[in-house]
Amino acid sequence: MDSNVSIHRATREDAALFPDIERASGALFRQLEALAWIADDDVMAEAAHLPLIDAGAVWVARDAKVGVVGFLSAQRAGRVLHVWQMAVSPSHQRRGLGRALLRAAAVFARDAGLEAVTLTTFLEVPWNEPFYVGLGFTRIPDDALDDRLREVLAKEARAGLPRERRCALSLNPRVLAD
Repeated sequence: MDSNVSIHRATREDAALFPDIERASGALFRQLEALAWIADDDVMAEAAHLPLIDAGAVWVARDAKVGVVGFLSAQRAGRVLHVWQMAVSPSHQRRGLGRALLRAAAVFARDAGLEAVTLTTFLEVPWNEPFYVGLGFTRIPDDALDDRLREVLAKEARAGLPRERRCALSLNPRVLAD
């Protein structure tokens, strides 16, 4: 990870920066013809991050020179921590910040005694499913999804994300936290 960047708990003020970071990071989807439209799709609203920040489950990657360059927003759901969004500014991608943000979430989950970190993502998109699998996440087969993840994926489909291109992943937090 870049030595100028450190991971911290997010503040409410940080949330104002998240939509622009998410929008900029989404530009990568322009490389994929079938998913290029996602680069112009809606992003998670600033207000949606605030209760997650208040609950202590949002982290930022802060560059000492330029400020916040990435974030991860998550929410405790029963015995798991669910990652709703992670984004890193294009200028700081491929420097280990995504891994560092996920590690902070895993440490939080481990220390809270949670069983897993979950998320939903695109199948076979290099910076999505393969990235997470490389960190130790495993795909949850559709027939093994719990009601919560089934509903998350259904809600995403209703919002326009192609269900056949989406999956849910799970990680034992100790894999990244220890």
